[in-house]
Amino acid sequence: MYKQRKTWVLVADGTRAGIFIKKHNKIDNVLGQDFVGENLQDRDIYMDKPGRSYESANPTRHAYTPRTDWHQYNKELFAKELCEVIEKSSAEFDDLIIISPPKTLGDIRGHLCKQTLAKVTAEIPKDVTKLTELELVSFLDREL
Repeated sequence: MYKQRKTWVLVADGTRAGIFIKKHNKIDNVLGQDFVGENLQDRDIYMDKPGRSYESANPTRHAYTPRTDWHQYNKELFAKELCEVIEKSSAEFDDLIIISPPKTLGDIRGHLCKQTLAKVTAEIPKDVTKLTELELVSFLDREL
């Protein structure tokens, strides 16, 4: 008897994601929820102004630049949390399709284990998180 393969589709950007199951010409939300990360503004992230220093040769002052890009750091944490959800459910699917912008795609790829990476059948480097489920089905039909 032929077992039908279960294909999951991860649609993500740096702050939003959804995990869907693809069935022929239909797509359903697997876990019944969308994932939303923090998308804070600079004023919410940085509590204080960066430090300032005098120039040694003249009396001008300049600000130090922060060493960490907190927006990017939050996006990497979000990708890591998504990968943890996928890893816990990896026994429930046979194939995985990842659709996300190139930077997020790299973050996701970096956090998935080898067994889950082996299940990845397609990677599409585009941001389609704002598409409806119907638009997502037609997008997948065009791209795959």
